[in-house]
Amino acid sequence: MNEKNVFHAEREGLLTRNPLFASGAVLAPAVAVCTDFFSAAVLAMVFTAVTYITVLLCSFVPRKIVYTLRIILYTLAASLVYVPVQLFFTSGEALSAIYMSLGIYAPLLVTNSLITLRTESKFYRLSRPYMARLAGFYVIGYDLALIVFGSLRGLLSTGTALGIKVLPFSLPALSSLFGGFILLAVVSAAFRWILKLIYPDPPKTT
Repeated sequence: MNEKNVFHAEREGLLTRNPLFASGAVLAPAVAVCTDFFSAAVLAMVFTAVTYITVLLCSFVPRKIVYTLRIILYTLAASLVYVPVQLFFTSGEALSAIYMSLGIYAPLLVTNSLITLRTESKFYRLSRPYMARLAGFYVIGYDLALIVFGSLRGLLSTGTALGIKVLPFSLPALSSLFGGFILLAVVSAAFRWILKLIYPDPPKTT
């Protein structure tokens, strides 16, 4: 994999096609349960383990298998990967409390679009080393966006950060589902505006 491809992988996954801020992928968990840094961090860890391991494993599924069956196999593989992930997060009291607060949105990650859609439309059309690198940056990009969004939402809705009072005001409505959608729309618009300033004409990627 040459340096140009590496640079494109880094920039695409983290910035120009960020799964959350740029393309709006996996919206529901972010809006529904990421109300502070801790919930966002735990969801990001679950997403990373389930998505990246599944993408790597499913890259060995033969292309000659019919498309519909491949998608079923991807979801089945993600479900199997999710089992030890859940056992890990429920094994300790501190993590378990935050993990349980995620409700149904943690297991729903087994059907996220990076597994069921991006694999077929992009990842598996590339060489495996480049695919592994690109998928990694997509996952990291989503994780960073999720943590930034959750931290900002917690700060604005409570006026605190990591339990420390930071702002002289709070906007509790932002912790609601409706408020989460509004805030994510604003943050995504700001992200795209900044991205446009940095990359006026982003290069097309394969």
